[in-house]
Parts: sequence; C-alpha cells; structure tokens
Amino acid sequence: MKFHDLLTRHGRVIGLGFALTFLSSFGQTFFISLSGPDIRNAFGLTHGAFGSIYSLATLSSGLLMIWVGSVIDRVDIRLYATTAMLGLAVAALSLSLAPNVIMLGLSLFALRLFGQGMLSHAGVMSTARLDEGVRGRALGVAALGFPAGEAIFPAAAIALIAAIGWTGAWRSVAFAIIVALGLGWGLGLLIRRKDPDLQGSARKKASDETGPRWSDILRDWRFLALIPTMIGYPAIMTAYFFHQRFIAEVKGWSLELLASSITLFALVSVVVAMSAGSFVDRFGAVRLSHFYLAGMTAASLTLALFDAPFLPLVFFALIGLTSGCTNVVIAAVLAELFGTTHLGKIRALAGAIMVVASAATPGAIGILFDAGISLEAICLGFVVYMLAAAAVTFVLPNPRAARLRPSEG
Repeated sequence: MKFHDLLTRHGRVIGLGFALTFLSSFGQTFFISLSGPDIRNAFGLTHGAFGSIYSLATLSSGLLMIWVGSVIDRVDIRLYATTAMLGLAVAALSLSLAPNVIMLGLSLFALRLFGQGMLSHAGVMSTARLDEGVRGRALGVAALGFPAGEAIFPAAAIALIAAIGWTGAWRSVAFAIIVALGLGWGLGLLIRRKDPDLQGSARKKASDETGPRWSDILRDWRFLALIPTMIGYPAIMTAYFFHQRFIAEVKGWSLELLASSITLFALVSVVVAMSAGSFVDRFGAVRLSHFYLAGMTAASLTLALFDAPFLPLVFFALIGLTSGCTNVVIAAVLAELFGTTHLGKIRALAGAIMVVASAATPGAIGILFDAGISLEAICLGFVVYMLAAAAVTFVLPNPRAARLRPSEG
C-alpha cells in the first residue's frame, strides 16, 4: 500500500494517534524539566531532592499503569483518552498552585500518569492494532506526535516562563488541554460519516478472556530478553532531559542553543520515525530492535569525549536517531511476538517497566552529580549498558522471517 493510500484509508485512526501522542508532551520529562530550576528554587530543593521526588512520582505512575494500561483492551479508546486529558489538565493546574512539597509530588505523579502514561499509551495503541503490512507506517506517522511536541513546546515553554513565570505557563497548559479536548470532540461530532477503521480501532476489545497473567508474561523468555533494550532509551533519555539545564551549564550551552538543539532532535526523530515504519513493514520489528539504540549510544559517547560549540546539535541529533525508532519499534516488536488480541495488556506491562526504569535515573543521576561524579563518567557507563542490551536482542526469534521462509520438503 502506497503512503497516500495509507493516509486515505486509515487517516482518521492515524490522526487520532498523532493528536494523543502530541498532547502527551505535557506529561513528558523534556517539558516538565524546563520548569525544573524554577521549581527547585520555589521549594528550596537540591538536584538530588527534586530528582528523587520526580523519580518517586514517575515510579508510582509506572506501577499504576500496569493496571490502567490494560483497561484500554476493554473500553473505547476515545473515552480512555478523554479521561487522560481531563486528568492531565487538572494536574497542570495543580502543579501551578502547589503550596508544598507533598502537593508538588502528587501533581508530578498525575502529570506522569495521565500524560506520559495514559495519553501516549492511547496514541500508540490506536494504530498498533492495524493489520501487519501497514502497522509499521501507521505507527510511524502517529508517533510523529512525540517529536512534533518536542520541536514546538520547548521554545514555547521557555518564552511563556520568561513572560508570565513558570506557574502561569502551567496554567496556560491546563487551558490549552481543555481547548484541545473540546476541539477534538467538536470535530468528531461535525464529521458524522462513520469510519470503519476508526470505529474498529477505537472500540476494539479483547475477547472475554482476561488474557495472559502478569506472571506468565514476566516468565516468558522473549519478554525478558527484550527488557534491557526497552528500558535503555527511556531511562537514559529521562536522565538527559531531566538534567538538561544542568548539563547545559556544565558544557556552557546557552538556553537558546539548547532549545535549537532540541528542535533539531525533533526534526531528526520525524525523519527516522517515517523511515522506521517503512522498515518495520519491510523487514520486521524484531530485526530492527537489534540496532535502534545505536544513535543513543553514539550520542552518549560524543557527550563524554568531546566538547565543542556545536556539540549540543550533534548530541541531540544522534539521540533523535533512537527517539524516532522507539515507539514504532517497541510496539511493533510486541505485536509480532505476542499478537494483538491482548496487546494493550502486554504493552501496558512493558510501558510500566520502562517508566519504572526511567523513574530511577533522575534521582540517581542527581545524587551522582551532588556527589561530584563527572558527566563524562556517567555517559560512558550508559554506553557500556546499551551495548550489552543490544547484544541480548539477538536471541529473540523473528516470527515474521519464519513465516516468509519457504517451507522445506
């Protein structure tokens, strides 16, 4: 199927996925961390203290997503997404009004649960259930919402914070989410022509069976072999984005250069996401899983070994190579290995594990910074881990290659 035909036939499903992944940006680390220095100053927190609060909020939301994510197999995705958007708006407003550290932690927990957790999960799942052969490209286009948010929101957030302060910026976020929700439902009511693909993707439910038990999934060697690679990108990327302002200070990067570099990162992610979707449809996701951490590995090595005026541009562009692949490859790998009937439940567990892993790094890296461990040493440790994780994926079976292999005899 040509790309034009893909958009013609599945455009509304893909558009729904794009909108949800785009709006999930407000609960992502790259956006929240832009207010990090202001939040630390407002509450008198050190790097380690704020990182630990954020890690606890992320860990709690990740564990809850094990159940919350599985609900998507049994309800209309549009209802699921509406709940997430309302919760995200309340969380943004709560953060701007937080009177103490406890409310700060609860607000961060809600931002992570409704934004990074539920909205991104709904966005990916809306297209992950499409048929093999179009799934990869559909996921690739829907996942463009992630880099689109990364390209647009950092500069906008920095400008808002400078103009009306960090609390005013978060109140603006709450208002923007409510407006987007109203526009979404209004557009849905305006376009009354039923789209079978949209209806099927939004309302598709699992069978009456509850699906595999959590313990069964965690004992499956294929799932276990995929875990080191799955957690590599979110854990390390969360560390980089959460401490991006501090890294910029250490390296002498201006905020303007930092914002421009993140925009370049997003643009590279867009190009790679489109290509990754096509490659998934052509070669299979399992095969791509062996190599998708290469960009992040090269970025970490570059940050550790070099220091130049253009370093942030190179660093974030290399990260973009992995970022563009992540949501496409991981969701497609799980669909190839385990099928789509209970994909929501399986991806929810995978997502929870990734969130839990990402929860550990802001606090841990913040503590290492407070202890005087150099940025370069931390980056080299990341490189060693990612090389080992990539090596493990070579033991995974490739169901798609097996189906395409000519039968013997």
